[in-house]
Formats: sequence, C-alpha cells, structure tokens
Amino acid sequence: MALGVAAPVFFPGIGGIVLAALCVGGTFVVVTMVGLQEARTVAGARAPRLMAAMTAAFAAGQIIGPVAVSFAVGTGGGFSAALLAACAVLVAGALLLLSPARRSVRVG
Repeated sequence: MALGVAAPVFFPGIGGIVLAALCVGGTFVVVTMVGLQEARTVAGARAPRLMAAMTAAFAAGQIIGPVAVSFAVGTGGGFSAALLAACAVLVAGALLLLSPARRSVRVG
C-alpha cells in the first residue's frame, strides 16, 4: 500500500496512477477484511462495537487527510510531499504491527 501511495511521485502520469490504484485498492480490501476478522477474534460478542469504532476512525482519517494535504500544499510542500508523508506513515504503521510487543498484547 505504501508503494502505491508513493507511485505517482516516482512515475508521474497515467502509469503511476494505475500502479497506485492497483497497489492501494488491492491491499485496501484485504486490510479491511483482516481488520474485521481481527475485531471478531479480539472482541468476541462485542465485535460490532469495535467494528463501529474502526469505521469511525477510518471516517475521521477521510476527513483529516484532505485537510492535511491542503495544508502541505499550501505551505509549499506540494502534493508529492504529502504522498511521501503518507507513505512514511504507512511504513511506520506496518513496522509497529510487526513489532514483538504488539504480538503479545491482546484486548478483551
């Protein structure tokens, strides 16, 4: 997903957009389904409440993301800087998910 977000920076034009669509769209569906399965595993009977919280967090990101991008573009960072920042956040999130400390913590 991170590579897809950064693709338009390194491959300007329609090729970068198509690559981004494939990488981000293809992984988004998988990430969403795994997240819902994990909610069922972690929360059991309270899974719907956790799924609702996850959906609300996603919605907040959908609101905050464009505002952050417009701020980055307005301060002279440009759209490429915003894409690279998003890529970095995705990589950091993936690294956090791979950390041993995360595997030992269970909620519920």
